[in-house]
Amino acid sequence: MKTIADNVVRINKEIEEAALGCGRDPSEIRMLAATKYTDRAGVIELIEAGVEILGENRVQDATAKFGPSSDDAHDSIKELYPNVRLHMIGHLQKNKINHALRTFDLVETVDRNSLADGLEKRLAPDDRILPVLAEVKLTGEDTKAGCEIEELPSLLQHIWTNCPHLQLKGLMGMGPWDPDPEVARPYYRKLKELFEQVRPSAPDPSEFDTISMGMSADFKVAIEEGATLLRIGRRLFDFSLL
Repeated sequence: MKTIADNVVRINKEIEEAALGCGRDPSEIRMLAATKYTDRAGVIELIEAGVEILGENRVQDATAKFGPSSDDAHDSIKELYPNVRLHMIGHLQKNKINHALRTFDLVETVDRNSLADGLEKRLAPDDRILPVLAEVKLTGEDTKAGCEIEELPSLLQHIWTNCPHLQLKGLMGMGPWDPDPEVARPYYRKLKELFEQVRPSAPDPSEFDTISMGMSADFKVAIEEGATLLRIGRRLFDFSLL
């Protein structure tokens, strides 16, 4: 019987081969499992298969999948698996910040000053530090969120100057969806270029170390262009490839 664990093994092998094929150290690249396509049982399968980073697009879905459950003696996923890291990878509305902070360890989609300020306001009273990524809008598609490229330096500087409880770890971006992974290459190359341009301005460039890009259809291209974090969803639940 084909399982999620089989797909995890297969994809990890492909990541390793792609990294070695372009002269990179596979240990520099991590896989995030996007849980959009599964339920709580699938989340547990992923974790049991060795996945350490999970990402969800919607706060309410994350609450259902990661929060306490009567099936697990009312424990949340973090209580059951303390080493697992939970990332917010979808657009975050300001009115969902409190819920997001109760669930996620990292927010990948900080794309505007007002969101950064809203997070800072809620983190400060508890003196909590939240790792975040700045999301960059790489394409002109209306369906894609993110900070406009020309506004990125201003957003980063705002966070570094005004949001001491946000630990800015790097950049996140999405290429256009296309069955041909080469279509995404110039967009991922652009994100890597932006990363290299802004990194020297970070208070501690060594902490600014993450480029989150690449999904199921194009993660090998993303690896070749410098990704350090891959957001894999559909491929983890597609058993036709096994």
